[in-house]
Formats: sequence, C-alpha cells, structure tokens
Amino acid sequence: MQAVFKQILVVEDNQYSMNKICSILKEIKNITVLKAKNSGEAYRYAMEYSIDLFIIDIILEPSKEADISGIHFADTIRKQEKYLVTPMIFITALAEPQMYTYTKLHCYDYFEKPIDIKKFREAVLATLQMKIRKHEKEYTFFKINGIIMPVKIHDIVYIDNKVSSLCIQCVNEEMMHVPYKSSRQVLLELDSFKFLKCNKSMIVNIDYIENIDYGKSTVKLKDNFGEVKIGRKLLKSFKEGLLEC
Repeated sequence: MQAVFKQILVVEDNQYSMNKICSILKEIKNITVLKAKNSGEAYRYAMEYSIDLFIIDIILEPSKEADISGIHFADTIRKQEKYLVTPMIFITALAEPQMYTYTKLHCYDYFEKPIDIKKFREAVLATLQMKIRKHEKEYTFFKINGIIMPVKIHDIVYIDNKVSSLCIQCVNEEMMHVPYKSSRQVLLELDSFKFLKCNKSMIVNIDYIENIDYGKSTVKLKDNFGEVKIGRKLLKSFKEGLLEC
C-alpha cells in the first residue's frame, strides 16, 4: 500500500519546545512535520499545504503582555473552509485559555508544559486515525522562471519526475517543465487521493486511466497520452491505491 503521509504543522516560537515536540513526533510513521515559529509562517504553510493536525503553542510572542497569539491564529484558521474540522492540539504554560480553546475552537486536546510525553503521543495518534474528509484543493502551484503559476489539479494527466525537472502533462495543453521536486513532495502538495505513483518517476491521475494490463504491468492513458509502466516494487501498492479511490 502506498504510504499516505499525514501533514502536521507545529506552531511554536520556543526552539527547545519545538525540538521536544518534534522528537516525540519523530517516533510516528508516515507523517511530515512542518515547523513555524510565528503566526505568519504558520498561515503561509496552512495555505500552501493541506494540514491534517495543528499543534499550536498559545503564547507565540512572549514579549507581549498577556499574549495569546496562538489562539488568534487558530481562530483565523477555523474561518477557512478546509480547516473547519481539522484537529488542533494546544500547548501552553497557561491554564486560563483552556475553556475557550475547547468550546470555541473545537480543540481536540490541551497540554500544559512540561508535556506528558505518553499522553501527548497518544493524542497525536488518535487525531491521525480520525476519518475526516478533507476539502479537495482546486489548484496546485509551480514556480517557473520566478513566476508562480497556478495549475488546475483535475487537468493534470501525469507528472514525469525527471532528474533535473518535472514534466507536467495537462489536458489540452503542452507539457510544462518546472524545477525538480521529489515525488514525495509532489504528492504532498497535490494532496489528492486521485494521484498514484506508478514507478520511480511517474505519477498518474486515475481519472485519465483507460485500461490497466497487470500481466504486462502497464497503464494505458486516455486520449492518446500513451502508456506508463508500473514498477515491480509498486505494483501491489498501486492496486491497493486504486481500490481505496
């Protein structure tokens, strides 16, 4: 089965606390951890990626008196349609905001510092196992010659990950060539169950599959977009990925 990497955004200004949290998360398989030290960085990550879990320190600007900028960030995120029900875990040295975070922001759990490692790990695992239907993105973005270009995800037929660049074949368009990214990074940014990795370099959109010949380990694409070889090591996970779609 192709591993589905859940994306966790940790918003923490204190480097020691950030390292502590990340050391706990490192023990959990199939996750990608994004790190932000302030609300601005966190919001940028939230818009660029599709986050499965937010871990937020309530105090992000300790130099400010009575700072609760983490709560303000969470409140802003909750106004985004795709994050209406995304789990949030709050971490802080303050107990006062606890009721607000639970009732108003639908916080999954709340931890006071120092963190109880066992309970924190259990809470993270529980949220990652929740079946939450994520809001499907309409566009993904690629930077070409310094210009950020939006590409409609549904229009991508396949992506060929070359050594030095990505070749993106879209419907009714010429192939786009953009700077190299790893296949894992491409799949994370697409964040769509409709894209499956066939071999070391090729990622296909299942909406454009016309026929699959498992005997020859090939995928025939619609509209004369050719055939794609399924790698021997990926054959099993490719079949399972199709069944889950």
